[in-house]
Amino acid sequence: MEVYIEYVILDNLIINYILLMLTSQTMKLCAKKRFCFLSSCFGTVVSIVLPLINFNLSNNLYNLILFILKIGLGMLMILIIKKYNNFKQYITSFFLFITYTFVLGGMCFGFIYLLNLKTSFSGLIIWGFEIPVGLFVLLGVLYLKILINIIKIVRHKQTYHKFYFDVTLKNENKKITITGFLDSGNQIMVNNCGIIVINLKTLLKLYPNVNYKNIITGSLNNIGLKNAEFINVVNSSGKNKMLVFTLDELEIVDDSNKVICLKNQKIGLAKTNFYGKFDCLLTPEIFV
Repeated sequence: MEVYIEYVILDNLIINYILLMLTSQTMKLCAKKRFCFLSSCFGTVVSIVLPLINFNLSNNLYNLILFILKIGLGMLMILIIKKYNNFKQYITSFFLFITYTFVLGGMCFGFIYLLNLKTSFSGLIIWGFEIPVGLFVLLGVLYLKILINIIKIVRHKQTYHKFYFDVTLKNENKKITITGFLDSGNQIMVNNCGIIVINLKTLLKLYPNVNYKNIITGSLNNIGLKNAEFINVVNSSGKNKMLVFTLDELEIVDDSNKVICLKNQKIGLAKTNFYGKFDCLLTPEIFV
């Protein structure tokens, strides 16, 4: 029997790493990738060396000892990736790791059966050429991850599409169109008027010559924005100052193609980027 050691190493590294990352994500362990890779390398080395050890025992006893050693290996691999809060978290992670091992193995051989691929005892897929099983599993996991992300994006758009609007910002001869999100939590007011909050990327597109150095240092001198001022706002991180300025003109198009035109609208600048597929936060005040 021919065994390709480089394929065995690749199989174990890939599959072990996938199993450890799945366990970490499911249990919300926040295990660092380098520790998962280190644990995967440890498991790979032991998996290669272990079958080479001759215990000079009967077949049944040898298999029992091998089984116990593999269980111990799994417990050590799980122990390496994270400092656990308690024993319950550790043992739950271990059993989840074992469960994923069976599930991933079953999925792999299920694909092999459906595609009617021939397999060798050494764990290689033979299909006119040799492919490591680990690479086959990796491609399957990547495909599932891409599919899940696409489903999440489509579901998010279907759920929140009524809250997204096309927003056109106009400043003198400069005009850009961005995506706005209607945020009911945006209750920031200036002179009893709601403001629209944009991110830094949008500001730099609309005002390419803005004096950003003065903005981040809290100075209003020659920053190139009309009626610029700092206001106090309260959010989850506490009390902060927000830069607010006046925009010449702004147009919002809703899902019924109705155009809302606002002149001299107050705009606020967010210090961080938004966690979503939008560039500005709209205020409910403009739709009243």
